[in-house]
Amino acid sequence: MKRAIAVATVLAAPLVLGPLTTGSAGAAPPRIYHTIGSTSASATATASQGCELTEVFVSSSKAMYAAQPGPVNKQGLTSVFVRVTDSCVPAGVRVGAAAGGGGGPVLFEADAQNGAPLVVDPRLTRASVTTDLAGTDGEGNPVTVHLVAAWTGTGPLEHTLVSNHTHSTDGNVNATDNNLRRNASARISVQVAGRSATGTDPGAVIEQTRSRCIEVPRPGVEGFFPCFGFPG
Repeated sequence: MKRAIAVATVLAAPLVLGPLTTGSAGAAPPRIYHTIGSTSASATATASQGCELTEVFVSSSKAMYAAQPGPVNKQGLTSVFVRVTDSCVPAGVRVGAAAGGGGGPVLFEADAQNGAPLVVDPRLTRASVTTDLAGTDGEGNPVTVHLVAAWTGTGPLEHTLVSNHTHSTDGNVNATDNNLRRNASARISVQVAGRSATGTDPGAVIEQTRSRCIEVPRPGVEGFFPCFGFPG
């Protein structure tokens, strides 16, 4: 489960390294980067058919980011992990049980991702993604997962503002994250390798981060780009 959900992380969103300070006298002109939008949704659903228990872990995101001055770049990422276990096998003879899963032996697994972006409204009241994802099954064979997922907001819109200011020997970083979050209910449907499953997750979530990051390298420092997650 954790592997699939972890893929939900938006690759386009900058990683801000650290805490804060102001630039020293004689520092180079600042480079200002804006993450115009980074929005993600995730969910976990289960479905049973006879002895087969199907678990589906989904994450989807979209992001827009830009260096200033510079063009706006857009990126999407959707991931899905499907696991089918035999829930009828007696507990005393279960082998190869999936950690955190149904507990029975694994009958089938599929892991897939692509660049499909999450479709979401600005207030995070609803989100969706429909796409065919290329991936592999548990034996490394190629598979295609057809995914239909939809999120409906169920809780209040939560807002937080986080500022990070960092001083290092290479320069200074000043970043502000404007975060929104809303609890949601998700409905997920998948089809893969002749199997299909539909389930719901009342504990899903939709999240958004808008970031502003300013880099001020010290004189003579090259390759200082902590707003994008790497110093060189």
